[in-house]
Amino acid sequence: MKVFAHRGASGDYPENTILAFDKALALDVYGIELDVHKSKDGHLVVIHDEDIQRTFKGKGLVMDYTLSELKKFNCRKFEFIENLNCKIPTLREVFELIKNTDIILNIEAKTDLIHYDLEQDVIDLIKEYNFEEKVLISSFNHKCIKIFKELNNNLKYGALYDHEKDYAPEANVVEHAKKLGVYSINISRDLVTKEIVDLAHENGLKVFVYTVNTPIIMRKMINYNVDGVFSDYPELMNEIIKEY
Repeated sequence: MKVFAHRGASGDYPENTILAFDKALALDVYGIELDVHKSKDGHLVVIHDEDIQRTFKGKGLVMDYTLSELKKFNCRKFEFIENLNCKIPTLREVFELIKNTDIILNIEAKTDLIHYDLEQDVIDLIKEYNFEEKVLISSFNHKCIKIFKELNNNLKYGALYDHEKDYAPEANVVEHAKKLGVYSINISRDLVTKEIVDLAHENGLKVFVYTVNTPIIMRKMINYNVDGVFSDYPELMNEIIKEY
């Protein structure tokens, strides 16, 4: 089973920061998952929310700040406030961090609420680093995935699903994902079933499940035979896998 460090080693370190990604590299993980937005001046920046306030000491939308302005905000977790590796990183900085590793990067394009027109920028950066075999691009915005595929159909794409409405009007996520022509179904732990996993595999689709953080759910995912999981606690996930 492939284990992705969700937003880096985010169970112990501030999510989506260079520190969290660097700590994840020290673990036995297949990949790292992160989220990408675009700054006011067009830089690809790594942060989960559209608004910075939950994770950083500031407020307002990512899209309303330049990169230099975003870099001034300190991490909200008090023990990491002064840590320079806990600023908002760029996607380029993350690429630099992993370029000499075998780590796979799951880049979630956060375009479901605000569309940043970031698809070409992401593809250009991937090409610059020759990361075509090192990335999986995912999004809840399936129109965004279609745009990516029109620009470059040779990359791997994962369609994200959280609710039944995400795959409407199709009968299930597999039928929806087949029509999208994606590599994987990136599905919530609440939506996934053994039947869906089996159906996906029958149709040549990978199944990656988020966010898998407790031993009970971890064991369930192993029994479901999913292809991979996104976890805030990848080290714990590996312990559970070793039990089997």
